[in-house]
Amino acid sequence: MSADARERILDACERTIAEAGLRGFRMTAVAREAGVSIGLLSYHFGDRDGLLQAALDRVNEGTALRAAHDPHAVTPLAELETLLCSEFGDEPHVRAGSIVWNELRAAAVFAPAQAAALRSSTASWQDTVRTLSARAFPTRDSSRVALVLTSLVEGLSGRWLTGQIDVAEARSAIHEAITTLAKGTQASR
Repeated sequence: MSADARERILDACERTIAEAGLRGFRMTAVAREAGVSIGLLSYHFGDRDGLLQAALDRVNEGTALRAAHDPHAVTPLAELETLLCSEFGDEPHVRAGSIVWNELRAAAVFAPAQAAALRSSTASWQDTVRTLSARAFPTRDSSRVALVLTSLVEGLSGRWLTGQIDVAEARSAIHEAITTLAKGTQASR
């Protein structure tokens, strides 16, 4: 499968979930939206769960790419904050990615297959944050910091998607958490 076809399929998957939720998610709808055959989806992603796993992984990759291209991310602390804040934005693909995560997180409560996909992608996301946390806060337990920060992003994401807070409020909360951790790190030296 060409990279272009893969991107079209994953874009279509995100849009389908963003518009209809996981309950309305059908591989036939994704194939139609992407302009490919249903057989191509099955061939390259296996089943519905394989496609959902690939969509989650792609959302993670997109977040990391957005953060990596931010010119303000020049220190480990700024890089970490940029990564976390890139989860919030007014761009349709940012919102769609967050919806995908929240939909799968909710479904995982009752569906073991979604729980496995979510566990794998969450571990990858948390490992990225852990690596940055170790550089930003060398005297802290980076695994614990990553757990706290990724949980904060997940909670803020749900509030942002439901209109309880806006992008600026979500980013401000991330900034405050990072600043508080930085102050605590300096005090423990």
